[in-house]
Amino acid sequence: MTCREVQESIEAVAAGDEPVTAALRAHIEGCPGCAAALATARRIEAALAARPAPAAPARFTAAVTARIRGEHWRAEQQVDRMFNAAVAAGVVAIGAGTLALFNIDTVMTATTAAAAVLTDALTQQGSRTTMQGAPAMWTYLLAAGLVGTSLMVWRWAESPRPEVQGPMPDGLGPRA
Repeated sequence: MTCREVQESIEAVAAGDEPVTAALRAHIEGCPGCAAALATARRIEAALAARPAPAAPARFTAAVTARIRGEHWRAEQQVDRMFNAAVAAGVVAIGAGTLALFNIDTVMTATTAAAAVLTDALTQQGSRTTMQGAPAMWTYLLAAGLVGTSLMVWRWAESPRPEVQGPMPDGLGPRA
């Protein structure tokens, strides 16, 4: 065992976090520098153990707990807003579908017209850009969709997710 390896484990041995191995004991018995370092580390540990640990300020634990719970609550609020937006979009879609049932001829005419305009735009853009050497319109639409999806996945992956359980801030009740 080298002095460097012994120096890396001296603090853990002095604190009692790591057992003294036979190789470590043999090195310390033969190396006065490492033996002195271990003795110094043990004296420091004894001095720290003899001294009482300072008490935390009176409201420290309550303040930290409240802050953690508040952060968790804000993260859940964001998820709740997204869920509510999705529910609202579903309600609008159901309402539009119900309205369409009463006025099917107008909806079919509007849908056919919209599809024709989109097809015409893609066809004209595709033929125009092919002559100039630029990509077709569907390529841009696909790229925009991929970029949008990537940004949404990135935002989701980077959003904080604390693992705190307990009552919500301001005594609003327990969390599920």
